[in-house]
Amino acid sequence: MKRKLAGPAVVMAALAVIATAPAAMAGASGGKPTVEREVINVTFFDDFILDICGVATNTTLTQRTTTKTFPDGSQTVHVNAEFVPDDPRIASERNAFTDRIAPDGTLTTGGLAIRLYRKGEGTVIRDAGWVRFLEDGLVVRGPHPFLETDPADVYC
Repeated sequence: MKRKLAGPAVVMAALAVIATAPAAMAGASGGKPTVEREVINVTFFDDFILDICGVATNTTLTQRTTTKTFPDGSQTVHVNAEFVPDDPRIASERNAFTDRIAPDGTLTTGGLAIRLYRKGEGTVIRDAGWVRFLEDGLVVRGPHPFLETDPADVYC
């Protein structure tokens, strides 16, 4: 199974969705959205952790996603996810963010993009705020230390 929400590209995508929130919400006023909900609870061999940490472990993903699609084509995608590896040496991950996709495709991600923690240690790293993904780069607001961190330094 492909790793999840924690990769830098995912974090950036999530942050980009938040930046477009005002545009998406302005377009959302044109009618009721279509709402879709998904719940995932799965345990899988975690290739992501094997690649960055060299540790073979299974990880349990529990995720709730709500997607709202508005008449103008804009969307909001709210995700609550937790990745808990069987190996206690590996940090667990929690995410609670909303992606906002404007009708023109601009993605803004906001909220708690990623929080890594270990039992007995507490929070290892926390990214919050928003990121907007544009064709010519990123617009970032908030503390996003994960964007400048080697994942092996915080997961392993």
